[in-house]
Amino acid sequence: MNMSHEQQKHTLLGWQAQGGPPRQSGDLYQFGRRVEVDGSWTIYHVFTGTPARIGPWTMTGLNRRNADKALAILNTH
Repeated sequence: MNMSHEQQKHTLLGWQAQGGPPRQSGDLYQFGRRVEVDGSWTIYHVFTGTPARIGPWTMTGLNRRNADKALAILNTH
């Protein structure tokens, strides 16, 4: 799912208001972030290294601010 940075921001704000992102399982994962060659940011699962997926959203192509917010939300629970 490709989202603009503004759409990402609104999704993240919604998650904050609702207490976190929707989960597809009861497992609690630990996430990290990395900067990609193109300057965008990716949130990834620290054990597998694969980009995080929350519902249809693969957490790639983020700007730094949205990556910071997403990481804080995901690692809070």
